[in-house]
Amino acid sequence: MTSGDVDATYLINSLAFAETAEEKERVHARPPEEVERRGAQYHHFLKHDPEGAWVAVDDGRAVGSAVAVVREGVWILALFAVAEEYRGTGTGKRLFDHALAYAAGCRGAMIASSTHPAAMRRYALAGFTLHPTLMASGVVRRSVLPANPGVREGTDADLELAASVDRLLRGAAHGPDLEIMLRTGARLLVAERPAGRGYAAVWEGSPALVAATHPEVAADLLWACLAGAPEGKEVEVRWISGLQSPWAVPVVLKAGLSLSPTGPLCFRGELGPLAPYLPSGPFL
Repeated sequence: MTSGDVDATYLINSLAFAETAEEKERVHARPPEEVERRGAQYHHFLKHDPEGAWVAVDDGRAVGSAVAVVREGVWILALFAVAEEYRGTGTGKRLFDHALAYAAGCRGAMIASSTHPAAMRRYALAGFTLHPTLMASGVVRRSVLPANPGVREGTDADLELAASVDRLLRGAAHGPDLEIMLRTGARLLVAERPAGRGYAAVWEGSPALVAATHPEVAADLLWACLAGAPEGKEVEVRWISGLQSPWAVPVVLKAGLSLSPTGPLCFRGELGPLAPYLPSGPFL
């Protein structure tokens, strides 16, 4: 992948997860600032992991892409999509194989999968263990929000705290990936107390990351994320695996959100305990 491929691969990835005509229309109708924000992630990948970014091209046209990153010995599949008319042609397998080759020498690997049967089959055959997940969505019931969850706004000075928590939970810090999330609009929330410490990155009430050393701290961070949702706006809490169910599910249900099944988290090799932890889709 090169910088010249960013616009085409952004569109392929966005449309790949739009299942209805209405969803595809919303992709094309995104405001320029949102398109720019999303495009910044692709340039971020090219800057930090150019050897992990691949594009499939047919007759000069990009028809699929796969992007992997490596952070402190942990490989992550950040993006993977193939244009609808090229699925089932072997294009996805070749892209995935190129991205997976970037994992050489890594001690662990992670993927946030879609529910597409071919994708899940591919990851399982590559030696990944698949963990089913739930998504919670809806409008937050504001009357039940805790008055004081003991969470504060984070600053750049808290990035080392976040890195230390990451290393305990996932075996590697997010490093520049957390920084690009914050530069493109996410808020950083931090909790520090005798029982433990943790942080969250959140977009208008929807957590992009929640990581803590104690379940109670993680639950408080999740409440603080939900409290930031604008009045009447729907939020999503994604990637709730069985490991997170004891602390995350009670919060989302009390907040009035609905649960639904979604794609699995896929793990391979040596990682941290991954709990209490709600990962980011592209950055895990």
